[in-house]
Amino acid sequence: MSLENKLKQALQEKAHELRPPLQLKMQVLNPKARIRAKRKKRLLTGAFVTMLLIPTGGALAYQSSLADELYGSFENIKKHVASFTMESFLKLNGKLANAKGELGDEEYKEFTNHLKVFTSSKLEYGDKYGNIDYDQIPAKKAKELKQTLMILQPFFDRLNNQPSTKDILTPTEYDQYISAQMTYEKIKVKSEVNPNERHVIEDIKESLRLEFLKAEAIIDAVNEKQNQY
Repeated sequence: MSLENKLKQALQEKAHELRPPLQLKMQVLNPKARIRAKRKKRLLTGAFVTMLLIPTGGALAYQSSLADELYGSFENIKKHVASFTMESFLKLNGKLANAKGELGDEEYKEFTNHLKVFTSSKLEYGDKYGNIDYDQIPAKKAKELKQTLMILQPFFDRLNNQPSTKDILTPTEYDQYISAQMTYEKIKVKSEVNPNERHVIEDIKESLRLEFLKAEAIIDAVNEKQNQY
């Protein structure tokens, strides 16, 4: 089944879930329906991209030359993202060390050069969890970040031991996938959702739920396609 057909099927299933009971005409989903918990940790699902995406593997020893290159210092991150802890910072260092070992010096340099563009924007435009509402930043910056994410995603796929989404999707599908991740993130910001906690669909603003579910369906369809390889 093609990605397009899988997406249509997923959206049909979502639409079925959205049929309101007679006694509650405005009910969007069953209150107990939870947003999928099995989705693999992705680029935009946590407060900071590198914290959740890069496998840990080795020790979490502090290596200031790695995380500091991206964020300046722990204190600098803390000023912008209240939920960030020293433990998170140490884990980030460990994950960056693993990424450097996996990619090698040359590819790691390319990876971090692009990552710096994204992480600096997280600090400048992100909410208290480090997530960005892309509708509220300059259009030129949003376009730049999308282009950066399209370059970074194959790195994240590789570091997660997954096939490259850029290779297994058509150019149009790949563009839709990156856009869906950005939509998923911005709606969480608009809904003031803590990305580090489990939440139900009712936590998403009602006016944004259909858009959120559509983005979720695209991400799920791509995840499923990756798992087939």
